[in-house]
Amino acid sequence: MCSHRYGIFTATGRAFFLLTGEGRKVPQTDEERSAALRSMFAYTGNYRIEGDKFITTVDTAWNEAWVGTDQLRTYKIDGDQLYVVTMSQSNPNFGNRAMHSILAFERQKK
Repeated sequence: MCSHRYGIFTATGRAFFLLTGEGRKVPQTDEERSAALRSMFAYTGNYRIEGDKFITTVDTAWNEAWVGTDQLRTYKIDGDQLYVVTMSQSNPNFGNRAMHSILAFERQKK
């Protein structure tokens, strides 16, 4: 489960995503810092829309293996809700198991 989920799409074509896991604490040791890194996802890059998909060409990420890759997601907008489904892929935070995620984002109100 995610404690915090943020996704930003700019009018200039850049997407930013930051997701953090529940129960994160301020790390005090190298092991705890490693665990904190494994409990998050963060990346940014230029995006494009193709039908019900958006593709982000990653140029900066918490996981260097994502830099230079295209991250493909399907999406659905329902009012102020954005539903995103990731494609099945290797997840470095879970022993490189193949998995996909279903995420819900709510438009932030002023």
